[in-house]
Amino acid sequence: MQIHEVLEQFLSHCRHSKKLSDHTLRAYTIDLEQFKEFAKKNQDITTCDRNLIRGFLQHLFEVRGLKESSVKRRMACLKAMFGWLEDEMVIERTPFYRLSLKIKLPKKLPRAVPRTELNILLTTPLRSLGFKSRKAYGTNNFLKAGNTRQGFIQLTTLLSLEILFATGARVGELTQIKLSDIDLSEGVIKIKGKGNRERQVYLPDEYSCTLVRAYSDVRTKYSPETDKLLINTRGGSASTQLIRLYIRMASERANMELRVTPHMLRHSTATHLLVAGLDIRFVQRLLGHQSITTTEIYTHVGNTELKSAVCKNHPIGEIMEG
Repeated sequence: MQIHEVLEQFLSHCRHSKKLSDHTLRAYTIDLEQFKEFAKKNQDITTCDRNLIRGFLQHLFEVRGLKESSVKRRMACLKAMFGWLEDEMVIERTPFYRLSLKIKLPKKLPRAVPRTELNILLTTPLRSLGFKSRKAYGTNNFLKAGNTRQGFIQLTTLLSLEILFATGARVGELTQIKLSDIDLSEGVIKIKGKGNRERQVYLPDEYSCTLVRAYSDVRTKYSPETDKLLINTRGGSASTQLIRLYIRMASERANMELRVTPHMLRHSTATHLLVAGLDIRFVQRLLGHQSITTTEIYTHVGNTELKSAVCKNHPIGEIMEG
């Protein structure tokens, strides 16, 4: 069986059997297309050996100039495909069998948005709608402000920012939220995360619930063709690219030095909750991390807060003075 045929079958398996997200499928498609180009699409899959894998690894680093994280993702994708081929008995043994490919990732601390910057960002779309505080949510004037195209864009931006920071959801998870996933009486949203794992996230106060309710009312005026919560001004589902654009525009409108991304808001949720004293196990569950090790990286980012707390509460002065 030729490589190009195998890739099509594996992607079909990922789409229909594993039911991977559109985002993951796009990434897999890019990764496998690069492998097909390197290995020659008409090569028989049974001739792919560990030397080819090593050569592809070298090609990704030296020819394509990819970063360690990108190379590691492509290797993980290939390993999954060859593992599937072995399970299907298309090949006798995966070329990854006992193959050591150590790709050391540089340690990179997640970047959180400081509280003052968060305040500016979160209130920018609210002020663009003509309001000064969250007390306006649910009022007739607030609902009317979302009736215009520009008003609805600001309303969508505001809701996206609030949910992302309130829940720590990924932008892909945000755009997949359906109306039926939301229970406003309990302030709960059902999220489908990586690997189709479901978890619950929470709207932390009544204002957030009121905002979701107000948005749900206004969105009906745009004849939505989808049951997804977030829509564009044509009534279709809001894409991840659109939400990223709205957030970038909000940070530019706020004249922020940081170029804020949805994932930075996720980092900010974890960081500020841990600084506030929330148990790391709760943060792990909220973010949908399988391993607490993933969550522990956020314990290293609060150095400013740590210094302030230590200097304020350390007993050395009292002890030295008797």
